Amino acid sequence: MKRFKQRFTGHQISVSMIMWLIAFASLTCGAGITYAVLKNDQIQVARDIKQMNEEIASCELTKEYYRSKTSSLTSRWAIRDRLAQDKSNLQPIEPSAVEYISSENASRIAAAGN
Repeated sequence: MKRFKQRFTGHQISVSMIMWLIAFASLTCGAGITYAVLKNDQIQVARDIKQMNEEIASCELTKEYYRSKTSSLTSRWAIRDRLAQDKSNLQPIEPSAVEYISSENASRIAAAGN
């Protein structure tokens, strides 16, 4: 029995070693929590980027739709067809009735109009 007590008392862990183990465990837990928080932030940013890309694609599609609609509404032939359907009394202007104004004469013509 004496032999057993000698072996048992010879393997005691010092207080400083226990303190180091506690400090190491705390540091490891802190690193794990920090990693989890940073990984969560990374995933959230990736989701935000994906959502923004989807919104950009949607806006580009809407822009193309409105550009197409605008070009179809402002087409010369489409305007003529709409005026004909509405039975407008507007008449086409003859090319001989168009007066071309140069930039030199623009100020003189503007002054004469007032």
